[in-house]
Amino acid sequence: MTATRTAPVTEANTPQRKRGAALEDAIREAAYAELTEVGYTAFSVEGVAARARTGKASIYRRWPTKQDLVTDALCTGLPTPAQCGMPFEPDDSVTTADALRTVARTIARVITSPAGDAVRAIKCEAAADPELAQLIDDRFQAPRRAALLGLLQRGVERGEVRPDAVTALVADVIPAVLTHRVILQREPLGEADITAIIEQVFIPLIEAR
Repeated sequence: MTATRTAPVTEANTPQRKRGAALEDAIREAAYAELTEVGYTAFSVEGVAARARTGKASIYRRWPTKQDLVTDALCTGLPTPAQCGMPFEPDDSVTTADALRTVARTIARVITSPAGDAVRAIKCEAAADPELAQLIDDRFQAPRRAALLGLLQRGVERGEVRPDAVTALVADVIPAVLTHRVILQREPLGEADITAIIEQVFIPLIEAR
């Protein structure tokens, strides 16, 4: 009887273990994926370690707490303002209403993406964690607020918006309505929905009288 020969284990057929910066990048990516897929409550270092194909000890040496890891993963994974199309600078032929529709489409696209899933996953936690809440606002909410304030001021100069409507409170209305529909009502955001939100809610709120 001929003995079965086992192929030798070589570098060619053995996955290479990540180290240093490559390992840290893999852990951050794994943590971001874990957060978007299972949420903050079910997020676990064990799950991240399995995704990154490393041990928990390697993670804890770099990120002592779950919060440290989540915060770092969010800083790396959340889109930058430029990637969100912010700021938006329309040419003179674009009305305030049309400019607002463009911004609303951008916001809707982001909040229905994995980035939106990640932000929603840690919203409740952020309510009790000022540092985490500030991170989310700085990276995710402040750029769109600034873009909307810029469009509102532009609208004032064009005679399309009331001067007293250029406030952070008013600028937060569009994101709040869009987020409400996605998170609480769990409804899709199509072009007709965005148009209705702009024309039925936002334009009456800001238009010059």
